[in-house]
Amino acid sequence: MSLISYFKSKSFIFSIVTALIILVLLIFGTLKFLNVYTRHGEEIEIPNLAKMSTEEAEIRLDDIGLEIVVIDTVDFTTKVPPLTIAWQEPTAGAFVKEGRKVYVKINAKNYASIRLPKLENRSLRHALATLEMVGLQQGELIYEPDFAKDVILRIEQDGRILREGDKVLKNSKINLVLGDGSLGYTPQKQDTISEIIEAVAPTIDSIF
Repeated sequence: MSLISYFKSKSFIFSIVTALIILVLLIFGTLKFLNVYTRHGEEIEIPNLAKMSTEEAEIRLDDIGLEIVVIDTVDFTTKVPPLTIAWQEPTAGAFVKEGRKVYVKINAKNYASIRLPKLENRSLRHALATLEMVGLQQGELIYEPDFAKDVILRIEQDGRILREGDKVLKNSKINLVLGDGSLGYTPQKQDTISEIIEAVAPTIDSIF
């Protein structure tokens, strides 16, 4: 059989058709496998984990095929309860594939302790700026008789006197005891000539 006759034969045409069918099936199967493997179109919406404990969040994420990873704690904030989730990434509402890790940060149990800076003998303005800078709040301003005015004499909190370096909770209130300047120098009154004469007049009269 000649080559041309073979190309025109039913067996050759059948082989070509069979090969094309197999090729189409292979392509279709490959695309189907990739679609399933990558879960194309099957994305999961990230829930809002704020104010959840890590245990609650772990159960919530596990139910939808995601994983929680705690990476850190944040400075205490009153926006969420202590020891609950204060931050997450990806954020709530984002869409991810199954098995994705969700990273979270936990709110601290309480405010951190900080060392009290030097405030004694500072001006009120300087002291208030320092308190704000280190994360403390102004409490009561208590004035006492003193030569200086608006100068810090003592620092108090909850009835105890604080010194430089003492530990206090961040964001707590600090009471400042200041001088009122009432003991400042007051010049003595100078007597006038007429007052001096009046004062010594009886003595002069008694001489005669």
